[in-house]
Parts: sequence; structure tokens; C-alpha cells
Amino acid sequence: MSTDREIALEQALVAVIAASEAAGASTKDLLDIAQGLIIGKSPFQKVEDRHIAMACLEISNAHATALSLKSE
Repeated sequence: MSTDREIALEQALVAVIAASEAAGASTKDLLDIAQGLIIGKSPFQKVEDRHIAMACLEISNAHATALSLKSE
């Protein structure tokens, strides 16, 4: 079961991705860079190695959600 915080974070990520699309930014580049920052041991990586794949998957899932909501 998701916590209130997890639900809020998912909504926030979907909104950021949608805002990127609305602003005309290259959302694919944004998502690729974000995943690279997680994978690449950057100062922005705040999860342990065992959570990296899950964090990248959440980015992809949020992007899919944003795209599906856009087409409604």
C-alpha cells in the first residue's frame, strides 16, 4: 500500500514531466539525464544501489502516466 508521501511524490513527478512537455523542452533528454544522474553516482543520487533500478522505473512509469493523461 502506498503512503501519502509516495502518492504525492508520484503526482509531483508526473506534473514535472507534463510541465516539461508543455514548456516545449526535450522531455526525452530530461528523462535520460535524470536517469543518468541516478545511475552515475552523481551528487543527486540519494538512494542505495539496490533502489537505482526502481527509481529509474518510476521515472519511466511517471512519463507513461503523463503521456496517457495528455491524450485524454
